[in-house]
Order: sequence, then C-alpha cells, then structure tokens
Amino acid sequence: MADHSFTLWDVATAEARTDSVEALERVLSYLVTERQRLRAGGADKSELEANRLAIVSIQSHLGQALGARHAGPAA
Repeated sequence: MADHSFTLWDVATAEARTDSVEALERVLSYLVTERQRLRAGGADKSELEANRLAIVSIQSHLGQALGARHAGPAA
C-alpha cells in the first residue's frame, strides 16, 4: 500500500499547482475519503502520515486559492 500513498501525494501536489478552488476541493475530498479507507483497512503509520501530509498541503493551497479569489485583482 505504500506505493498508493505516494501516488496520492503526486496527485495532490499536481493539483495544488493550479489556482482552481474547485480542483483543490475535489482533491481534498478524495484524500479524506482515501484516509477513511486507509484507516478502515488497517494501514500502517507511514501510509496514514503520507495521507495526512497531503491533506495538510491541499488545505494550505486551498486557503491560498480562496484568499486570492476573494481578494480580487490587485490594484
């Protein structure tokens, strides 16, 4: 399963490179669902930690994207 967590990180970081709030929300939703699946499946600590870090990263990028969206164009 460790390879699967690495893939999640790749997906998360690739999506985070966009400013699309909607894309980031989709990735966050996927990562949270994946975390539930990992926990239910008895994933090891390293898999859960990789998933947690991906969630934190996406949340940070999402906050920045939302801030930029609501700030409007620079004067």
